[in-house]
Amino acid sequence: MNMKKMAFFGLSTILLAGVAAGCGGNDSGGASASPALNTSTGTGSVKNKDVTVMRSYHASMEQFKGNDNINNNKLVNVLKEKSGFNVKYESLPKDNSDQKVSIILASGEVPDILWVSGKSNYFKLAQQGAFEPLDDLIKKYIPNMSTYLNQELTDAARFDGKIYGIPSRVAQKVGNGMLERSDILKELGLKDPVTMDDMYSTLKTIKEKKNIAPLTATGGNPGSFMGSFLPYAAAYGVGNATVVKDGKLAFSWVQPEYKEFLVKMRKWYTEGLIDQEFAINKDIKDKMINGTAAFGTLYWADAYTIDKSITDKKNGGTLQYIPPVTGKNGQSGFQEEGIPGSYIVIPKQAKNKEGAAAYINYILSGDTDKFLTYGLEGEDYKVENGEPVQTLEQSNNIAWRTLYFFGDTDASFNARLKAKGFLPYYEPLLKFKQNREETSYAPAVDAYDTKFTELRNFTEENALKFIMGKRDLGEFDKFVQEFNAKGGKAAIDAMNEWYTKKK
Repeated sequence: MNMKKMAFFGLSTILLAGVAAGCGGNDSGGASASPALNTSTGTGSVKNKDVTVMRSYHASMEQFKGNDNINNNKLVNVLKEKSGFNVKYESLPKDNSDQKVSIILASGEVPDILWVSGKSNYFKLAQQGAFEPLDDLIKKYIPNMSTYLNQELTDAARFDGKIYGIPSRVAQKVGNGMLERSDILKELGLKDPVTMDDMYSTLKTIKEKKNIAPLTATGGNPGSFMGSFLPYAAAYGVGNATVVKDGKLAFSWVQPEYKEFLVKMRKWYTEGLIDQEFAINKDIKDKMINGTAAFGTLYWADAYTIDKSITDKKNGGTLQYIPPVTGKNGQSGFQEEGIPGSYIVIPKQAKNKEGAAAYINYILSGDTDKFLTYGLEGEDYKVENGEPVQTLEQSNNIAWRTLYFFGDTDASFNARLKAKGFLPYYEPLLKFKQNREETSYAPAVDAYDTKFTELRNFTEENALKFIMGKRDLGEFDKFVQEFNAKGGKAAIDAMNEWYTKKK
């Protein structure tokens, strides 16, 4: 597909290595509203300018050339000069970083700024008193905090009413979308499906005329089934992990609507409309490239790869993202993204807490964000008509700049995607409906967090069986009982202790 020919329709999980640092939400003032950073640095009143930073491992650490390293290169040297801070960076190990964090905190020899990954780990350590409360420091030294993160994400980091960490903002608002081989539909004189009924009719016609299983999907990796089938589950209102019913949260996977979704997928599979290999597929890009499938749920970076391959093959194929299909009640969408997975903390035993806070504020300033996004003018980018212009080579040459962000802004994220050619594939997805997952804003809830992956995998295992006819759908109620026996009821009850108080 040539994206220049792409028709755009509809109402429109952490740093991405070498591409982007995280994600945000929509621009409606919701979970991750796009920030316009304050340019104030707030560093003047701090006397001690010696600051140590221990960040999480990032693959770009392996990309330094010559004698350059994380503490000596053209960007960090400018950061030191302009900020006035004598900052020293270190990295946590690639593996077992949580264990290393615990060892560091227990030793008493702590950095001034520390990255902590994972909600459960962050809240556990906050409860143990390992971190300095940040409310007063934010008020005095980090004015940019209010424009970097919205209040809801900030409050989601509170423990016993206090903020102990700054969530590392994720700028990616959306990941997957419904990708269509639009040339196949055009060849057959078909319109883009809007509803589930439209989708069924479209799949039937393609099956009859082209003799292919038109809808492909992945089910060969944990979590991949739910990602591939999310837009169809969402048409039944059960695309997210949880739903709100009678003022409480409930797992979507045990709802009658989830059974309806499975019944529909079973019908499509039986009629050969769904790729018969979907349960073992780990990658579906080749099927979209070769035209042996017409629809798939794919990540925007994969759409770029597919498009490039189709262009190279010169087979006349074209692609487009279409809005997620709607169900009988108009339900549709994808689960929102942009929920932070790591936190920036100041350890309780840090030697320079005020300096740490002021340096965080400096990094969060608009001028610093622009500098880290583009690098040095004339070397890493040029300005045309008042706008920065950066080539792919220039962007790749300073991929390690992501080491110095404490999170991401939309401007920085989009600039890196633009340089790498991803933006035309990401932008169309922004206008499609995104559904809020309430549990993303919860603190650590052990009974839920520790069982979630097991419960998801159990659900996927049985969903595959139900769709393929290896388990009769008449046993859905038995599946629900098994799910609850594995900890499903205890998990959601524990989560509701938070949710009902939150309201």
